[in-house]
Amino acid sequence: MIIQLIISVIYQFLGMTGLFIFTAWQIGFLSLRRDRFYLFLGVYYAFCFINIVSTTLWLVQGDAQSIGSLLIVLLFAIFSPLVSRSMNESIYRTTQLNRENKRLEALIRKEERERIARDLHDNLGQSFSIITLKTELAQKLLAKQPEKVSQELTEIAQISRNNLQLVRQIVNGLENRSIAKALLEEEKLLSAASIYLSTEGEEIAENWPIELQTIFASCIKEAFTNIIRHSKAQFVQCVFRQSNQYYELSIHDNGIGFLTIDPTSHGLSGMMARMKEKNGTFDIINGDGTKLHFRIPLEEERER
Repeated sequence: MIIQLIISVIYQFLGMTGLFIFTAWQIGFLSLRRDRFYLFLGVYYAFCFINIVSTTLWLVQGDAQSIGSLLIVLLFAIFSPLVSRSMNESIYRTTQLNRENKRLEALIRKEERERIARDLHDNLGQSFSIITLKTELAQKLLAKQPEKVSQELTEIAQISRNNLQLVRQIVNGLENRSIAKALLEEEKLLSAASIYLSTEGEEIAENWPIELQTIFASCIKEAFTNIIRHSKAQFVQCVFRQSNQYYELSIHDNGIGFLTIDPTSHGLSGMMARMKEKNGTFDIINGDGTKLHFRIPLEEERER
């Protein structure tokens, strides 16, 4: 690029002006630290100054159209490096954010696998060890004291039933979804549909009971699916609030709104059913887009 600038100055004195503008846009995409970039930018502006000095006489003698063209070239030469640098930094930040999101997803999956492994080891591992010991004991008693075998088999059956219950609890735990995980997954789908997602109070929802988060996460998924399919929105906002009486979630998009509201449709009826399970409410506000408001009584969870 320095060679390009030197050549542009040489040609400038030979009467070919403006060649330095081909370097202007490239400067912002140089992989330089900020201090070195500004040093290089200073060198570039020095070359621009040389070009300005060399064309001063032509500028004074030129017609209005030529003067206007030269001013446009100079403005482009001055501001292009700064604009391209800003774009380069924006692209870098976006790339870094995507990488961080992928790392976060990998971390979530890793923590989930570790949780499952702990549950299996701490609960089922011990129980199966006991079953093995009792089975071996029953085999020994069968030859010496067969009357005691029945009791050992009864205990083995009870332990097996308890293990079955543990397996069901673990499976139910796998089905639970946090609000953070749901937003992470759904934001990708919204982004693919060119819909921008904004959240407010998300940190409040992180402390809600996991069962409650699973219900709200399902509502978020269903609502976002409808927004992507039908709303023609460009923006959607999720607001989480908690008062002394309620857990609340509002989802507001700037789309075309509902032409007709059919509460029996699969998506709406599913959200209503989830709220009804917790004695909650589900309201649809149609106008200036669509706003869905979910509310579950706080006392409902405290009683549990």
